[in-house]
Amino acid sequence: MSVRKGKGPVFDPGLCRCCGSMKKCRLLNVEYECSGQKEVYSDMMMDCFGLLLSHLDGKPTERLVCATCVIRLRDAFSFRQQVLRCEEAFLQVKVYDSENNERHMQMEEALVEGGPKIEVEVIKVEPEDVSDNISDTGGPSEDALADAADDETKPDLAQDDSNDDLPLIHSKRKISRRPLPPEPSKVKKSENVVRTTPTGHNVALKNYNMPMSKVQQLIRERDPTYMTETNILTIVEFSYVCPFKCRHNHLLCYYCGQVFSDPQLLREHTINSHHPKKFKVTEHKNMIKIDLTRIDCRLCPVKINDLEEFKRHIVTTHKKKYYFDFKDSVLPFRLTKEEIKCALCNVIFPYFHALNKHMNEHFSNYVCETCGLGFVDKGRFVMHQQRHDQGDFPCETCGKMFKAEYNRDLHIDRVHRKRGRVYCPKCDIKLMSYPQKLKHLVEAHGEQPLSFPCTMCEKVCETRRTLTIHWRKDHLKDFRYECQCCGQKFFTRFALNNHMPTHTGERNYKCKVCEKCYPRLKTLKDHMRIHTNDRRYRCHICAQAFIQNCSLKGHMKSQHPEYG
Repeated sequence: MSVRKGKGPVFDPGLCRCCGSMKKCRLLNVEYECSGQKEVYSDMMMDCFGLLLSHLDGKPTERLVCATCVIRLRDAFSFRQQVLRCEEAFLQVKVYDSENNERHMQMEEALVEGGPKIEVEVIKVEPEDVSDNISDTGGPSEDALADAADDETKPDLAQDDSNDDLPLIHSKRKISRRPLPPEPSKVKKSENVVRTTPTGHNVALKNYNMPMSKVQQLIRERDPTYMTETNILTIVEFSYVCPFKCRHNHLLCYYCGQVFSDPQLLREHTINSHHPKKFKVTEHKNMIKIDLTRIDCRLCPVKINDLEEFKRHIVTTHKKKYYFDFKDSVLPFRLTKEEIKCALCNVIFPYFHALNKHMNEHFSNYVCETCGLGFVDKGRFVMHQQRHDQGDFPCETCGKMFKAEYNRDLHIDRVHRKRGRVYCPKCDIKLMSYPQKLKHLVEAHGEQPLSFPCTMCEKVCETRRTLTIHWRKDHLKDFRYECQCCGQKFFTRFALNNHMPTHTGERNYKCKVCEKCYPRLKTLKDHMRIHTNDRRYRCHICAQAFIQNCSLKGHMKSQHPEYG
């Protein structure tokens, strides 16, 4: 069976050409997309290993590769790209070093007797004062250069007829005499070396060998990920911004994962409990969420309220490294308990999850080619793309179709395998749903039941999700799904789909017993209770039972009108 996922087809199951396993496979010579990058696996194999695979123009089922082999191939391809970047940087350094070594050798040869005569820079310094005039870096000190500049005549130069035309400092001079090597104790190993000429001058020769730390830095700066990560670390380490994670409407400490409902408590916990030098970028493919309520500089008492101002301050005042040509990959928020407002456009939202979704409008790192919507991170982008693949994931047991593979697997575990997916944090039990987990924590572990009161009415909800739905539906009137035929609006897409048969007249749900058709699945399920004699609606007065709720209501009106 072949289904489509992303740009190319997926075969499940299929025989992998690389490992011989029967798994879900992709085509070797068809273009797919990963993290916004196009990839053709046969071309990647040719680039990495020089392997030219055969029969790539045959049947699709004969040119497949499984997901496991694709991951290994991506790792190999990434490693190859990394080696090429480092090699390019290394060769560039070697070319630079070779040019300067050639200049260095020419200077050395100029000081050797009988060597070719070339021009070198000469610094006139008293021989007996060499040790006093060498700076900590190994070269002549600034005071020595200044003294040499002020002293315009020296006896040794005046008495040497061959040096009458020699300028006193930084002059070009043809030298062909063997130098006297300086004492090791008087010249430190450094970038600049001072050599004494037979005429009594000290010649400063620059050592052009580049240190390995500089070479490593040049290689690192070939990788855009390094610059992006450095920018994030600079912001977090030298400012008071608060990095955090989120799970729906919950705020989590970035370092330890502790949950907070009050942003102020999250900020205090982060500053008091975690040192910024322990911050590590763990989500390289996602933008790091940071709270900008307090920025300020950790290195000085300057108060800063703007992130761009802080970047300029940390570079100009404290000489820290920041790559302005590369994005810092941070998602800015200003979190307050009273109102949830976008830090970029000041739009107010009723709950954090809505604000987090709104950030897609400001940072469109991944763009859907089908509808043009942009998304912050890859996870949101992949989930959105699955919406365009209608009915690609059927349940093999009951035939029900799902938009996303995750939803299909969740359905199989819950309905057919009766296997839970929600873990209890205090024991190894897995529950079927989040409400069951809350109930289990109260009954089995004695925790206090959670309650989420609505701030606009007296309703109290058991979960935050229930409160969010109540908020949107009852107070915000957020009915975003509109019928194109009559203009009626609905709270969910499911409600809109249930409404559409009133216009189309479709009856797609057929009873397998009597072959009667219904427009909605719920109506068919209610009808099936007739064949199973499921009388679940019972009158609390006379105990008579009914199959449908409408039958019970009719019974109450006719037989017990006094209770109506």
